Amino acid sequence: MAASNRNAQSAETQPITGRRFAQSLDWNLLRAFHEIVQAGGISRAARRTSRKQPALSMALKRLEDHVGARLCRRGPGGFKLTPEGELLAETCGALYGGVAHIPHSVANVATDVHGRVRIQLISNLVDTRIDDAIQSFHRAHELVELFISVATWDVIQRSVLRDEVEIGIAPTQHQDSDLRYELLFHEVYRPYCGRSHPLFGVTADHPADLAAYPFILTGADEPAQPTKFRQRYGLGRHVAGLSEHLEEARRMTVLGLGLCFLPEAFAARDTESGQLHPVLGSDNNPTSEISVISHPQAPPHRARDLLLEHFRNVMPVTRK
Repeated sequence: MAASNRNAQSAETQPITGRRFAQSLDWNLLRAFHEIVQAGGISRAARRTSRKQPALSMALKRLEDHVGARLCRRGPGGFKLTPEGELLAETCGALYGGVAHIPHSVANVATDVHGRVRIQLISNLVDTRIDDAIQSFHRAHELVELFISVATWDVIQRSVLRDEVEIGIAPTQHQDSDLRYELLFHEVYRPYCGRSHPLFGVTADHPADLAAYPFILTGADEPAQPTKFRQRYGLGRHVAGLSEHLEEARRMTVLGLGLCFLPEAFAARDTESGQLHPVLGSDNNPTSEISVISHPQAPPHRARDLLLEHFRNVMPVTRK
């Protein structure tokens, strides 16, 4: 019985270490000790901090009791740290410097972000707002690498779903419940012809008037809305050409092989130069919804999240 009492008393007098030490420590005591060390004594620290000297003396005593060691000596020779005090003063200085640096670190966390963001979009997507958003994001986050590839809308959606790319920009066809779609803008599609085509310079009164002419189709690259529009009026039953790359579909159109539905912004330069001509008026054309596609359940990716937030701030993005 006496032996067990001695063991219990011995355990009670052993110094607290490790996690228990950190959890039971009043961290204000470290701050008070740091102020005493920086000032070179308790009385000087009291004057610098406008605190009462007895309060600082008590804080030092409590810290020494918690550490289990004498931290300084005071006497006729002045204030002097013990070896234990010197070691703790060094630790407190490092802690104080780290805490003082917190505001700077938080303020600069966005600009310090690294990594690669993979963006996949449909071919020949023309919109100055997307260009401006990408450019301004790069200026704000120069350490982020942007990797941009081109694919059809269905491939883009699968790539985002499989986490093969972080962001997709494509027409909204068949939405997947696991993905997030945020509308960027409506892209207008119009039927065009080249200079050698018999309809060059002519504006049809009704879409059905174009049903007798051969069409160049863009396959999987054609959004659902233009496809439904063609089917409604019987356009494209006679196929003159096919390419899933808009640039090649445009080439065949310029060469006069047939009519082709092209994005208005994509065809604008050729229209101005007289290479292409829209054969329907501006009020009777299908539109396609271009959306930013992301995967909310994808692994954390700060650079991706910053770019998505940038799109939302710079462009009028609408959640679908």
